[in-house]
Amino acid sequence: MICRMTEDIENIHSPLSQTYSADGHSLRIQIYRSPDSLWLLEVVDESGTSTVWDDLFETDKQALEEAFMAIESEGIDSFISKAHKEAKAAEPEMLKALAQGKIQPTAHEVQDMMAPLSDAELEELDRFLLYGVDNDEAMTLDRLDGYLHAIAIGPQTIMPSQWLPKVWGEDSAMMPPTDNMEQLNHIMGLVMRHYNSIISGFEQKPPFVVPYWDTYEYNIGEFENAEGWAYGFTEGVALNRAAWKPLFDTAQGQQWYRPIGLLGEEAFSAEQDELTKTPPQREKLAQQIENSLVNIHAFWLPLRQAIYERETSQRLRTKVGRNEPCPCGSGKKFKKCCGSAAELH
Repeated sequence: MICRMTEDIENIHSPLSQTYSADGHSLRIQIYRSPDSLWLLEVVDESGTSTVWDDLFETDKQALEEAFMAIESEGIDSFISKAHKEAKAAEPEMLKALAQGKIQPTAHEVQDMMAPLSDAELEELDRFLLYGVDNDEAMTLDRLDGYLHAIAIGPQTIMPSQWLPKVWGEDSAMMPPTDNMEQLNHIMGLVMRHYNSIISGFEQKPPFVVPYWDTYEYNIGEFENAEGWAYGFTEGVALNRAAWKPLFDTAQGQQWYRPIGLLGEEAFSAEQDELTKTPPQREKLAQQIENSLVNIHAFWLPLRQAIYERETSQRLRTKVGRNEPCPCGSGKKFKKCCGSAAELH
């Protein structure tokens, strides 16, 4: 890979180009080609620094997979730091040329990639999951929404290469199971945009939380049913359940998770069957979930920030004296804060 700023030329842009957000950063994955070339991969950070791959790709799908693998293997923060370091190490003439050709994703582009799916787009994604995936274990739309909520608000950043295969069913690849490249690009764009919109919603003040599930008509009336959504959330938790243990060890955390566990887990509690027997009971639990999500997100936010600060400080360790103030801004000495191997603060 090389780091540079690309020139503004006419290119064919892949629909798989997208904004990827994690740990307080947003990277713009750009996949494009000229009319007579293979696909080129470029990842642009918030400051406009680009990482452009030397190798070209036969398909835009291969380029996206390579981007996910690179960010996952290095970590998003280290990926950005490496790009900046390589850019600074470049010759002055190249830096000048790069600065003149600087490209950043516009605010409108980022906003588009974070925009919630329309009703028509949700219906389209729902139809693909139901009829376009030949796997009995493929997720339904409500289950996918719960799954993505757990990944978005949980204690650790889970990379798409880890969670995407489960969307399409057991033993699946990262990409949707279709030979139609146009459809693959479109469906991947819908899934990633839905995920990004969930993250964006929690970043608003106050959080904008809209979990998705259906209502069902029973002989006693129409009621919300979040069982599929809750099951998807538990699958997101199961990607690293050990990391969720601090939440489950607190009385508040147990209370917040309770409506999700009652609706989504098979053996959550002894009174589970009695509490979920009727549609009105299940709807009552469903209506508690939005508040639970806001609280769970707030619970994990300090930990995620601390992990980010720890990683930042570890990169600066050779430059920061152990008795100097910690660069994370806690007010403590470095050796008592991020310089300590024992604790996150």
